[in-house]
Amino acid sequence: MALDLYQATLAVGALGTAATGLVDTTKVFGPYGTSRVGFTFIKTALNRLLPIDSDAEHSGLIREDILDTLLANWLNGMESGAQKAAAASFVKLHLNAQSADALAAATHVDPDTLKAVASKVAMAGKPEGALTAEEADTFGRFDLAVAALIDKAYQRADQRYRNVCKTLACVVAVVLAVISNGQMGKLPTWQAVMIGLIATPLAPIAKDLASAIQTASTTLAKVKG
Repeated sequence: MALDLYQATLAVGALGTAATGLVDTTKVFGPYGTSRVGFTFIKTALNRLLPIDSDAEHSGLIREDILDTLLANWLNGMESGAQKAAAASFVKLHLNAQSADALAAATHVDPDTLKAVASKVAMAGKPEGALTAEEADTFGRFDLAVAALIDKAYQRADQRYRNVCKTLACVVAVVLAVISNGQMGKLPTWQAVMIGLIATPLAPIAKDLASAIQTASTTLAKVKG
């Protein structure tokens, strides 16, 4: 039975949705699925910003614990802004006299001034009122640099995740289209491949596009009638 354009659009969109769903199920395979895709960027940024493992006396959490916490947030799809805020908080939690030099190098601020800030943080907990103008400027630039590096890491991680998932979904859609066409044998293989290629990007808008096609067809029929 031949499909009209409206039905064909919905069918191709359904194929894309099915392919996306199949890719999403790979998350159950842990490190071999798609759930961890992109997290490498975040891990690299945190390794740069946490170059040493401060002990519990200084920071409360070692770097491994922090990375595990951030990975859990990533896997569970916590809101992006909250994930970035948590990562920045962990970095500032590690700011102390022992880590100041390494953090200053990572954020390109003066190490001696940042070390003085770290000492006041340790003593007062809330250093803003006790900071000199130079220290406040250094602390502000340090805070901004940390936020920028973490934001870049999460943006690149999210981009990698989306691109990989879309690419895999496209591959799955092509495979499904070719297999289905092989069973029915109604289309040339290249047409089945093309259907698979457009299925994934079409899926999110398939229903709206099909409705628009149906409305346009109905209107055109009335005009001709």
